[in-house]
Amino acid sequence: MKILNLNEGSFPINFSIKLETIDVPNIGKLQKDLLIEAEIQKISKDLYRCAGHMKGDFKDTCQNCLKDTEVEISNDINVTIKDLTEIHHDSSEQDQTHYQDLEYFDLHRFIREELAIIYPDIVKCSENCLEREISRGKEKNLPFKKIRDLIE
Repeated sequence: MKILNLNEGSFPINFSIKLETIDVPNIGKLQKDLLIEAEIQKISKDLYRCAGHMKGDFKDTCQNCLKDTEVEISNDINVTIKDLTEIHHDSSEQDQTHYQDLEYFDLHRFIREELAIIYPDIVKCSENCLEREISRGKEKNLPFKKIRDLIE
């Protein structure tokens, strides 16, 4: 676990992390290393910005046909970081804001939360997986097809 004190030190803070395992609920299993390259910049006294990139391959289950499916994550990180004490007093309308204790900033917690946001909500083995299942279902719903074929 990597803990940073964002209230002290020199900026920008550049980091490159390679994780072999990661424990995030409701996502697939990491197949290859998760690579994170990012930079934390100090904008003002209690305002920071993290920009970078996250990439990794996961194995998950298709939510339609239940096949093992490879999910590739490759996404940019662009997040504002603020102290946890400001969470209820923050009046800004920013979507991507991460709140954490700036004196004991847990880098791995930040990565887990970003991965949970980036990971797709719906995992499908292919774009037309649902359509294939529907067309198969239509063929099965013809109970008198053989009789009709014999009459014709």
